[in-house]
Amino acid sequence: MKKLLSTILCLSFILLMTNNCFAQKSPDKRQRGLHTVYTEALGNALFYSVGYDYTLKLQEKHKLSFKCGFGCFPESDGNGRLNFDDFIFSFAPEVSYLYRFSGLKHHLELGTGATYFVNMGIFDWVLPFRIGYRYQKDNGGFFLKAAVTPLFLFWMEQETGNGEVKLEQVIHMPWAGVAVGYTFKSR
Repeated sequence: MKKLLSTILCLSFILLMTNNCFAQKSPDKRQRGLHTVYTEALGNALFYSVGYDYTLKLQEKHKLSFKCGFGCFPESDGNGRLNFDDFIFSFAPEVSYLYRFSGLKHHLELGTGATYFVNMGIFDWVLPFRIGYRYQKDNGGFFLKAAVTPLFLFWMEQETGNGEVKLEQVIHMPWAGVAVGYTFKSR
């Protein structure tokens, strides 16, 4: 399981860093990707996060989006209340398919990713899905997305006898999120 998460993280990093590598000639400015910085409330980081999104246009109405976010949320105090003195930090890569359905700025967004938690106090990782709406212009400017993000939470437990890790519990949780940000103009 940790190999899968490491592979997803490495591929996300490679895709984000190689967006300006071209072999022969400079591409048309309309074909270049969009860079977006945003903040998200709730969503796949569970509470709030700051993220970077790179959107690559495949065809006239089809795009791919590669996102990486860092978030945090307060720990529970054991009585069902949130303790805002201690936080759990998360790293959340995600890949989404975008379909432009009206004009040049309205999109349907379908995606998935993995959210890895640094503090192992509650659970180890989450498998989020994203079904939502995205407002993003091709020439930059205001960015907004809202989505239903159902989460699958995975608890991991360390076996003491032979050192193996076993999956203890999986829980499905309905969830949603909203993000606001800024898309930079293509060069």
